[in-house]
Order: sequence, then C-alpha cells, then structure tokens
Amino acid sequence: MYSNILIPLDLSHKEQVLELAQIATALAAGIPAKINLLYVDQSFVHRAGDPQFDGNLHEGHRKEALQEMEDLLCDLPDNIKVMTLYRDGTAHDQILETAERLNSDVIVMMARKPGISSYFIGSNAERVVRHAPCSVFIVRGDESDSRLGQTVSK
Repeated sequence: MYSNILIPLDLSHKEQVLELAQIATALAAGIPAKINLLYVDQSFVHRAGDPQFDGNLHEGHRKEALQEMEDLLCDLPDNIKVMTLYRDGTAHDQILETAERLNSDVIVMMARKPGISSYFIGSNAERVVRHAPCSVFIVRGDESDSRLGQTVSK
C-alpha cells in the first residue's frame, strides 16, 4: 500500500525495469500510485572534462534519457502514473535527495551481488538503505548470471 514509489534506474540495464515495475505495482496493491523513475548521470561527478564540455551535448543526453524512461513503462495498470526524473551527481546522493524531496513512501532498486570492491567502498544500494528516509526494497541482481529473474540452484 505504497502510493509514491521511487525507482532509480541504470539505463544500461533496461532489462531490469520491468521487474522493478512489477514489484512497484504489487506494492501499490491496487490503490492509485505514482512511480517516479530516476536516472542519475554521474558523468560530471569529478568535473574533469568541464573545460571541454559542450552544454548542448549534455542537454541532448538528458532528453534522450528522459525519452528512454518514458518508453520503458507503457503497459502499467490504470491506477499507476509514471513520472521521469533526471539528475546529475553521485547516484546514492541523488537517490536520497530525490526520495526526500518527493516524500517517497518506498524506494525499489536493483543491487548486484557484492564484489570485493563493495567491501572497501560500499555500494549505492548499501548507502541508500543506510540513509533512506523511507522503506527500501532491494532486488538482488547478479550481472554474471544471464538467468536473472529465474530460480537458479547452485
């Protein structure tokens, strides 16, 4: 029974969006709800390329990302409305700020199986869970397993 749902997306993994949307729809439990799709562009986090940066290129990338998100979820139930958001910055910071600004009830996001680098620097999902102003549902994904979403016995 969540009505204001934030789904952070990695547009290089569009195959995950349907699973996230199905979970969000189930969490809405038939009540009118809004899904906010969030894409965070981390290209300029360190500002290394700023002197050569073309603002028109960035605006084009922003428009492409927003259009991609709009095209991803078109077959949702009538009680679900979709909004698309684009932010620049560090993923976990922008997810947390957006959740707070939108007064989100829940964040539904993917997380990869932790690797050695996650133990040293942490993951976006870990930081979001630790500091989120609302509930967080983590959907575990493993990039090395092409059978994502299927039951896999190991």
